[in-house]
Amino acid sequence: MTPVRPMIIAALTWIGIAACAAPALSMEYSKHPNEAANENAILASGNIETDEGFRLQMYLSKLSRKPLTVLYLDSTGGSIQGAMAAGRIVYEAKLRTFVTDASAKCLSACTNVFLAGRDYENGKPYRVKGSDNRLGFHNFVPVLQDKQYTAKDAAGVIARAQNTIYELANYFQEIDADLELLGLGLKQKDVYSLRNEDALRFGIHVLDSKTKELVRYESYQRFIKP
Repeated sequence: MTPVRPMIIAALTWIGIAACAAPALSMEYSKHPNEAANENAILASGNIETDEGFRLQMYLSKLSRKPLTVLYLDSTGGSIQGAMAAGRIVYEAKLRTFVTDASAKCLSACTNVFLAGRDYENGKPYRVKGSDNRLGFHNFVPVLQDKQYTAKDAAGVIARAQNTIYELANYFQEIDADLELLGLGLKQKDVYSLRNEDALRFGIHVLDSKTKELVRYESYQRFIKP
């Protein structure tokens, strides 16, 4: 059968498939310096693993019972499936999510966890991006072995890619995230860094890094929605 490695690369680039570039260190959970008497504050930094949902559950189970629990993220991505699993835990537990620490960023699969943040009181989305912090979406990068690929191989990879997009679309609906954010990533060749004004449009609060004033998306959206 005719090898089709060039075709597979072209197809995957066009439809925006595959895994994210990831750092070497696994995600670690620790107490964030902002923790207060009535609040559990968690810092999650590092690479998202396939079992991240379970690892987050384990950490949450050991925390003291407090009225509020918040999650600060600093990650360049990792496993898409692991991010969705962790995001479902965040959503179910009604954790507010933040990317506001100095130099902290949330890229690729990390955004799937971040977007699951919601308010413990009313259940509405509660995600906070620092005005100087990077929230980045991008398409999938194919991970190919150093071998010749057949047409059957290509069809299999494309089918898995389409299934992943379908899963992500369903997940975005589960966590009340705007599907346009998923589309922004799939359309980009490189990482798309979300602008502050667009974050407000997509239901994300923005914390001004200089004044420490929180610009709430509800306050902005009342001017653009009837």
